[in-house]
Parts: sequence; C-alpha cells; structure tokens
Amino acid sequence: MTRLFKAFGLCFLVGSGAWAQGLQLPTIEPDTALRPLQTADELRGWEAIGRLDTGTGFCTATLIAPDLVLTAAHCLFDETDGTVTRSPDAILSFNAGLRNGRVVAQRGVKQTILHPEYTYGSPEDLERIRVDMALLQLDREIPEQMIRPMATRGSVETGDVVQVVSYGRDREEFASLEDDCEVLADDPGVLVLSCSVVQGSSGSPVMVNRDGQMNVVSVVSATADWRNDPVALSAELQGELVVLLDLLDRSNAQFVRSLPQVRSLSGANDGRESSGARFVRP
Repeated sequence: MTRLFKAFGLCFLVGSGAWAQGLQLPTIEPDTALRPLQTADELRGWEAIGRLDTGTGFCTATLIAPDLVLTAAHCLFDETDGTVTRSPDAILSFNAGLRNGRVVAQRGVKQTILHPEYTYGSPEDLERIRVDMALLQLDREIPEQMIRPMATRGSVETGDVVQVVSYGRDREEFASLEDDCEVLADDPGVLVLSCSVVQGSSGSPVMVNRDGQMNVVSVVSATADWRNDPVALSAELQGELVVLLDLLDRSNAQFVRSLPQVRSLSGANDGRESSGARFVRP
C-alpha cells in the first residue's frame, strides 16, 4: 500500500468538541518557535486562514476561492461515547483571520463535500490520511478585495522546507506561524512533517514558497510516532483536490466558478527509502 512505511495505528488530531476535551495529543517540538499572529501587521498575508467552528469544537481551514474553504474531512465529525455524528452544515462557521475576537470575515457554510474515498472510522492506515480532506462552500463569497484566497498548486518532497499556519489548543483565539518546518518523508499522498501541531490544528494548510507566492500543497490530518519521535501527517492535494472540485460542481451544476490557481497536476512522489513509521494512539 505504501512505498515508504507501513502503518500500524494512528492518532488523529481533533476536529470535534468531544475529542478536544478528552484527548491529550503529543506535541511536536518545532524547528523554530511558533510565531503568534495577534496584530493586523503580523496577520497580513495570512487572512485567508481561519478557525472553523463545528459546534462542538474547532479546526483550522483555508480560503482557496471566494466561496470555497479547504479543511480536513474528519473535522466534520463528532464522536461522543462511541457514537459518531456528522456536523450539520448549518452550524459550521468559518472565521477568516480570527485574532483575539476580531475576524476579517465570517461566513456560514452552504454545503460540505468530503473526498469520496474518506470514511470516518475506517481502518487506521495511510489510505485514510491520504483522503482526509473536505471542501466547504460558503453561504456568501468573501470578496477578493477583502481577502485574497490562497493558491493551491505544486508539490514538495523529502527535505523541503514548508510553512504551517494553525490554530490550536491554548492558542485558539489567534493563528500561529511555523515557517521552518521540514518534510521528513513523502509517500504518495501523505507527507511526514516536523511541524508543531496540537488539538485544533487539523485542517491547517501546509504551504511552500514558489517564486514568491505561498502555495497550499497539503492539509494537516494527524499526529504519529515515527522513529520514536512525534510527527505530523498531512494529506497532499495533488491529484485529490480536483476530485473534490468535480464533486462540488456536480452537486451544484448551476454554479459556475473560476479557480485558476487550482489545476490537475501530473506526477507523484517516489519512495526512495524505508523509514519505518509507527503510528500510535495518544
């Protein structure tokens, strides 16, 4: 199933209130200190990233078109006392650029589209990580004069440096930037990262600077134990985001959208070595 490592069990980050209250997830020591984005100047350029409130908890999400937000699929589920429920679209709220009670824009959600291969509660393996992504169509567009959506193209490989902006436990009122995170390994569809992620960081954009533009290349999905160290796992967008866009267009055929920064990308990362990952529950 994978070229780089075999999964034995994994630990998902929190996308629901029940999990947010109950789990103690491992924290990854960052390569560089997380930088809080608490002022307008610090937030400038990152306004497209916001907190997604689910009614029982929160995740991180990213505006990738005036009416589209990208996050992790598992953020849309809640598990309480062994019962799993899907969060109704009507209670979801995207708070773009949230910092200490202020938002650049706030929108409700018209509909949600999960990757067709994603199943919450499916066997805990890398296939589940690979498709852990969802699109949210907002109830109203956010004008580009207000917030410029993040581009979503390109890919990364082992050794590349990426950036992550996320909300999380003990920093839920403002986003934080880690700008020196390393790709430790790459398997087709899944990245292993040295990034610092905690509860609430699910859905965070993993970004790379290409020609002076930040591009979202994957979405934070889970934490794991890899070579006896905690790591973050993310789902690569390459080849999978277009699947979500196609489903969205089918479900809302009358809505015509222009999303020039999203394109179908060819090629895949090749496994080059065995890395022996071991995934664990918290």
